[in-house]
Parts: sequence; structure tokens; C-alpha cells
Amino acid sequence: MQATLAPIPAHVPEHLVYDFDPTNDPLLHRDPHISATALHRIAPRLFYTRHNGGQWVVTHAADALEILRDPERFSSDPKNNWFNAQRKPRTVPNQYDPPEHTSFRKILNPMFSPGAMARIADDVRAMAVELIEEVLPKGGCEFISEIGQRFPVYIFLKLVDTPRELAPDLLARVEKFVRGVDGATKLQGLAEVGAYIVTALEERRRKPGTDLLSKLLEAKVDGERPLTQGELEGAGTLLFLGGLDTVTSTLSFIMNYLGQHPEQYARLVNDPGLIGSGVEELLRVHGGANFERAATQDIDFNGVKIAKGDRLNFISQVYGLDPEIIENPFEINLDREISPHLIFGAGPHRCLGSHLARIEIRIFLEEWTRRITQFRVEGDVPTKGGIVWSPEYLNLRWNAPG
Repeated sequence: MQATLAPIPAHVPEHLVYDFDPTNDPLLHRDPHISATALHRIAPRLFYTRHNGGQWVVTHAADALEILRDPERFSSDPKNNWFNAQRKPRTVPNQYDPPEHTSFRKILNPMFSPGAMARIADDVRAMAVELIEEVLPKGGCEFISEIGQRFPVYIFLKLVDTPRELAPDLLARVEKFVRGVDGATKLQGLAEVGAYIVTALEERRRKPGTDLLSKLLEAKVDGERPLTQGELEGAGTLLFLGGLDTVTSTLSFIMNYLGQHPEQYARLVNDPGLIGSGVEELLRVHGGANFERAATQDIDFNGVKIAKGDRLNFISQVYGLDPEIIENPFEINLDREISPHLIFGAGPHRCLGSHLARIEIRIFLEEWTRRITQFRVEGDVPTKGGIVWSPEYLNLRWNAPG
């Protein structure tokens, strides 16, 4: 059924209206890279879509970078965004602008710093080994359900001291928000994640630990006051939304690529030293998240009139494929010295979990290449949209040992 399309605002000229749904366009279900090609070659540089309540879509990396670094004019605060104003709880820190955002990041940054992630590397490696060894004798797996969802999710659940048995229920709640087909479903999913956080926080109050939720309860904003209940719920909800979905999508896209390009995979097998730098190149092409900002005032952005309250959508997947910033963007070159991308965003709101994502993907590939020297993708790999794009399923096959 065709979703209701928003009216075109009076300040938006007809030639800047383009029919593209960033969360559910038909091209996404075939190949996200086709969407990137269409946006860079056919669509206006900055266009208005009537989908998702009406919003601008930023298609090029340079424009996205400029806007994301300017929270004064392009805000994350829900008061400037009619849809995000409905979101409960208000997530922390991504729905705040500086200086409040800066204060919250001071609390959260140490939890996900390179040093903190290095300290959990052994746990990440043990989890990768456990799941790979589980499927190795079978000679194949449906990667997303058997590994892609479980690997980063189990790591995150350990960080928040949450039993693995709760993973299916929590993933179902997150899925509603991330890939809900309408606003009501998204809001319901967010509220359901928030409801779990309320329960989890009460448990940590009764029995404090060293997990991330316990650390939030101990934290002080600017060293002066504890987080309010609403701030605690918002911070916990954002941690769960990020920890339970995005790495699954990115890692699954990467495994799909390597399974269909055996010559590239062989390079990683034969030269494990390439994995570290190769991860950045693979991330450049296989990111998955969309995010929003809203204009705090009427703005003339490079000749385009953006009105106060207009929403802007950023499709991080396409920025690493932008021919303006990278030569031969669709060629994956594992020797590329610099692999520019914005899959973790930019500016003050840059993704809190980027170091965790990198270490998870790097360690997983190190352990997979040690055990499986060749593998292939079997069958089609359709893609599903949403706030985070992802393969729907991914069947992999290899020669079982022995």
C-alpha cells in the first residue's frame, strides 16, 4: 500500500522535489549501491522528498559534513523536529545539542574509548571463536541469524550485564523502531525499549555492578549532579538501539561482499595484516545508518532555501561512494591509504560506538579467515530498509573440515 505523501511546502521549488524514500525505496531491496548511483547521478544535490512526512535529503559528503558540523543551525534537539518531538524517551546524547550534548558525552566517551575497547578485546575474540566454531562443522550457515545478530548483540549484552536469553525479545523491540514501516510503529518500538531500560535501571539500583547501566547511575553531569530519571532512560535506550543493530547490518554486508569476491577474501586470508586497514575500506562501502537534523532558522544553503523546522535526512551509506571525495568509489581497494566515509556521522554527534564497531569487525574477520579459507554466498541477498539498511538473510557455504 502506498504510504501517504506529504504536501510540498511553498518554499520548495518543483525541480528540487525527487521521489525517493530513504528508508524504504524499491531500489534498496535490490542493492543499496544502486541507490547511491541514482542519488549521485540523477537526483538533485539537495532534494525534497514527500516520503516520511516530508524532508530534505543530503546526497553528497561535502554538504553533509558542513551541516553535521553546524549544530547551531542544524539541530538534533527534538523541539526543532516535529517527528522526533514525539519520541519517548528522548535519547541521550544524540537528541541534545551543545553545550548539553557535550556534558553528556563527557560521561559516555570513556565507556567507549579506544582504551576501554582494547580492554574487552579478549572477550570479543572469545565470542567470535565460539560462534564460528559452532557453525564450522556444518559447512554453511544463515549468517545473520546464526552469527551476525548474535555476535555483536552478545558482546553488548555482556557490557550491560543482561542475559543472552533476553536477546530475541530486545531485538524485536529494536526492530520495530529501526525498520518500522510507519511512524506509529517506530514510536512504539522506541517506547518498548525504553520500558525495558526502566526495569533494568531499577535492578541496577538494587544491585549495582560494573556494567554500563550501573556506571550511568553513578555518573555526574559536569561533576555536579546525577542524571535525571529521564536522562538515564534516554541514555540507556540509545545504548541498546546502537548495540543491538548497527554492527549486525554492517558486518553482514561485508560478509556478503567477501563471499562474492573470493580474490579479495583470499588477500585477507593470505595476508592477515591487511585486515586492520581493510576494515576501513569495507566500512566505507558497507555502512548502514540514516540520521536526521532540523533547521533552527530559515537558511540559504548553497542557493537552496531551507525553512525553519524543515527536517534533513542523511544517508551515511552513500557518502563513502561519493565520486567527489574518492576516486573509483565502487572499487574496493584494500590497499587504499585513506577511505573517507561518514558511516559514523561527523561533528559533535559522531557515533559513540565507532571504536566498538571497528574492533568487533576486525577481530571477527581475523578469526573467520583463520578457520575458513574459502566461502561463497548461496542464493539471492535481498536488502531491507529502515533507519539502518541491512541484508534480510545471507546464506554462506564452505567446505566443512575433515
